[in-house]
Amino acid sequence: MKICVYCASSQTLDPQYYALGERFGRLLVERGHSLVYGGYSRGLMAAVARGVASRGGGITAVVPRIFDRPGFTFEGCSRVIFTESMHARKAAMEAEGDAFAILPGGIGTFDEAFELYVLKSLDLCKKPMGFLNAFGCYDLLKAFLEQSCRQGLMTEANLKLGVFYETAESLLEALEG
Repeated sequence: MKICVYCASSQTLDPQYYALGERFGRLLVERGHSLVYGGYSRGLMAAVARGVASRGGGITAVVPRIFDRPGFTFEGCSRVIFTESMHARKAAMEAEGDAFAILPGGIGTFDEAFELYVLKSLDLCKKPMGFLNAFGCYDLLKAFLEQSCRQGLMTEANLKLGVFYETAESLLEALEG
């Protein structure tokens, strides 16, 4: 299975996040999967790619042309797909991935995750997705979504589309199921 990973590009995270990313990448390969991701050579994104590369796994990078410059894309990619925009990048990643793992991330990760969440709510995407709530990074997001449901701003059915997992293993098991 090709697992599309959305996560942080930040280079200023606590080191535990990078360790988690590398471990997640290794687990992907050990479970027989390959990686689809945004291609960046730094941050948590690169940590996941390093983990995959360390086990000889396949890596597909989806990179907007605005980032087509030396040093941007991770060197160990098996395949690089260039897109004309950030919007086209999301569409290409959604098309390439068989399942979606949302690891810790910021605004770009939120954008990717919520677009996928909307597609799932409209039944336009049937592929599995899940959030890795590592170190409680998504506790407040989970609480916000639950509050939105209690207030009638979203349905219980839509709430259930965005499941939060506490471990990499439980997330991968759910995506595989």
